[in-house]
Amino acid sequence: MEESASSVDELWEDQESSSQSSFDTYLLGFVIANIVGLQYYRGKISGREMVGLVREPLNPYDGNALKVLNTRTLQVGHVERSVAAVLSPLIDSHLIVVEGIVPNSRSASNRYKIPCQIHIFARLEAFNSVKSEISRGGLELISHSDVSFTLSEAAVVKGNRAGGESQSLDKVFKLVEKNVSKKAAMEPIEPPNEIIISQLLLHQKEGLGWLLHKENSNELPPFWEEKGGEFVNVLTNYQTDKRPEPLRGGIFADDMGLGKTLTLLSLIAFDKFDSFVPNSGDAGIEEIVEEDVKKGKRGRGASKKGSRPRKKRNTKEAEFGSKAKGKSVSVADGCVSFSGRRTTLVVCPPSVFSSWITQLEEHTSPGKLKVYMYYGGERTKEVEELKKYDIILTTYSTLATEESWFDSPMKKIEWWRVILDEAHVIKNANAQQSKAVTNLKATCRWVVTGTPIQNGSFDLFSLMAFLRFKPFSIKSYWRSLVQRPLAQGSKNGLSRLQVLMASISLRRIKGNNLVGLPPKTLQTCYVELSVEERELYDQIEGKAKNVIQEFIANDSLVRNYSTVLGMLLRLRQICTSLALLPLDLRALFPSSNVEGIQSY
Repeated sequence: MEESASSVDELWEDQESSSQSSFDTYLLGFVIANIVGLQYYRGKISGREMVGLVREPLNPYDGNALKVLNTRTLQVGHVERSVAAVLSPLIDSHLIVVEGIVPNSRSASNRYKIPCQIHIFARLEAFNSVKSEISRGGLELISHSDVSFTLSEAAVVKGNRAGGESQSLDKVFKLVEKNVSKKAAMEPIEPPNEIIISQLLLHQKEGLGWLLHKENSNELPPFWEEKGGEFVNVLTNYQTDKRPEPLRGGIFADDMGLGKTLTLLSLIAFDKFDSFVPNSGDAGIEEIVEEDVKKGKRGRGASKKGSRPRKKRNTKEAEFGSKAKGKSVSVADGCVSFSGRRTTLVVCPPSVFSSWITQLEEHTSPGKLKVYMYYGGERTKEVEELKKYDIILTTYSTLATEESWFDSPMKKIEWWRVILDEAHVIKNANAQQSKAVTNLKATCRWVVTGTPIQNGSFDLFSLMAFLRFKPFSIKSYWRSLVQRPLAQGSKNGLSRLQVLMASISLRRIKGNNLVGLPPKTLQTCYVELSVEERELYDQIEGKAKNVIQEFIANDSLVRNYSTVLGMLLRLRQICTSLALLPLDLRALFPSSNVEGIQSY
């Protein structure tokens, strides 16, 4: 398996300080530049492949360096020095944004360098000044007025930005969109009743089935296909002979109140059992792919044979105990070693801690899941101690604090699963807590939020970065494939985003009648008040009428609406129970109008 030569932090590196600043830019043209130093880097590159161009101001040999990354964030080389010397100052001044496409495949003749088209985007008001700087630097800018522009890859780029006719990219999304309807028919899965003691509703069982399928399937990630022994990303045209790792995780975005926490606890409960393989239910998808794609297989569904088995673990029971900070929520007679136990890290705001503990106590058998609350000054720093638990609960702020710690146990452990609850907290990809959660090592990654988009679609980028869903986890690719077309009103921008989300997320809302409740019935029941209740009610009602009439006479009813609502509340309380009525009612009425009422 290829390992990234670049750090995870490069998922956030970009050519502008503001995440939104580049989306009102337009294609100015392109320059031809060589990518050099290919022999020094492991990253592969293919013809017609999109590449990421990342500033490297701390490069010890060239402060203007522009390094080139392929779809998998592997470094390919650098933009040649003479071109970088012109473009980098413009990038650093936030005057331009650059994107790259390699027109031709690498061959023996270009072992050390390969030509690249660098597309330059700028704001309309900066067009003239940027053109002047590029010309002054000795570079030839090819714009839409040049004949060679129409024969280049930039013509496709310009068409995408202008909202023109659909290109081949959109055909990919249409294929996935057809698969979505098949995926929607999720097979419900019963949770292990030895651990989960509550009965799941149908939509929760279906959600559990979807979560298990995502974690166990060996299907290709979205937008990858196999051709003649090569694997091709059809969005960027990146090719590799290494099968891409499946995307084990996604966005669980059910509406608030639909029982996401119980569903996730049921998912964690399955870690206690061996060789669980959900029925993928993807036979229909396979048929669609065979029908639409004559060559290669795109996003194949996993069968029982192809799914990854789970090892049986040896666990000892524990009972829920202290909930103090930095202390175990379970108290065990003995602990098991890390071998055989898969630990799930749950990251959430402190306000959600109590919800997880309450759900555990209500829905799981005592002692079946060991839980540790990792926050506060008393939390353990011992990695081996944390490995003894099934669930570790921590906060975003705790991870942000430990991000700079060299010996943070959170960064040392390779978690089986990381769940981000209330994940919209990391919508700012440049925030320390966002970088902290993305840098965590995990096999399965889940984003859990009822509001994945709050301010705009760019909120999703940080979620893609956490999921490590390449190429969308790289800001330059996210910007060129999704964000800029969407922001500039391209007809395909919204549909691309919708289909992208449909391939990696699950969302049901309350209005879908998921629970299956019977029709609502309203029944009015009349209750006879006792003598005491009736007497008190009539007296307060009479006093209230006098006060309201006075408010009306003085044209002050609107200014005293809270007083009126308070009087109505007291009348309702009398109808329910006299015990609800305060002894002192003077505060509700002007003193001149409530004489003697305190006796009640």
